[in-house]
Amino acid sequence: MTLNKSQIPEPRLASITSKLFSGLQTKLEDYIIEGLKRKGFEFENRTDLEEFIKTRCECKDNIYFKERIYYADNIPFFLHKYEIIYEPITEDNNGIKMSANYGSYAYL
Repeated sequence: MTLNKSQIPEPRLASITSKLFSGLQTKLEDYIIEGLKRKGFEFENRTDLEEFIKTRCECKDNIYFKERIYYADNIPFFLHKYEIIYEPITEDNNGIKMSANYGSYAYL
């Protein structure tokens, strides 16, 4: 059964939305880390990774084409074509479900 947002209590909807975006963000981070590995950049820990990103990486966002290209030392390593597409919210015997497509990716 497809649900309208007004049929879901606000705290529940916020929780579902938060979990969805958290999962999508984690996936995007994993893809970026894999893109760096493919260019030969590997890190001992999260702190080293964060410092590398702050000092040696950049992201160029082309809003017209809805794509971001990520660079390390001016070398492109990851393309994210973003267009978030939400699927209808549904409910079945397992509970309320919400899904989204966060775009497509390519390692450069």
